[in-house]
Parts: sequence; C-alpha cells; structure tokens
Amino acid sequence: MRFKNLEKFLWETTFHATTWSLWLVRNDLVFNNASWRVEDLGELIKTRIAMWIKAKFDIEVYSVENFKGYLDGMRKVKV
Repeated sequence: MRFKNLEKFLWETTFHATTWSLWLVRNDLVFNNASWRVEDLGELIKTRIAMWIKAKFDIEVYSVENFKGYLDGMRKVKV
C-alpha cells in the first residue's frame, strides 16, 4: 500500500514540481534578467521532487542526492 501511495505521489509531485519550477524560472527571467540553462532547470525540478517526497513520507535514510540519482535512472529506462 505504501508503494502505491509513493508511486501516485511521485506522478503528482512531478507535475506540480515542474509547473512550480517553470513559474519561478520564468519570473526570474522576466523580472531579474536572469539566465537559465535547461540542465539547471532539470536539476531544480529533481531537487524539488526529492525534497517533497522526503518530507511527505518522512524518509530520513536517503539523501536528496540519492533520490535525484534514482530519478536520473528512471529517466534512462526505455519503455
């Protein structure tokens, strides 16, 4: 049951983290004349997802970097 909750939360979190990060980067570009690379945006999204998952499920065993590595591995899987 916990895995199903984690899986559902991961999909929801991915959507929300991507939307939120795009909004913040857009504001930074428009109002602060900042420059962003796509790779940096991707890292920001992965960091946000990892932090939200750790907070929601109270996971202290793994670091944010561990989660980001896991997300990198998921992206490389070909379906």
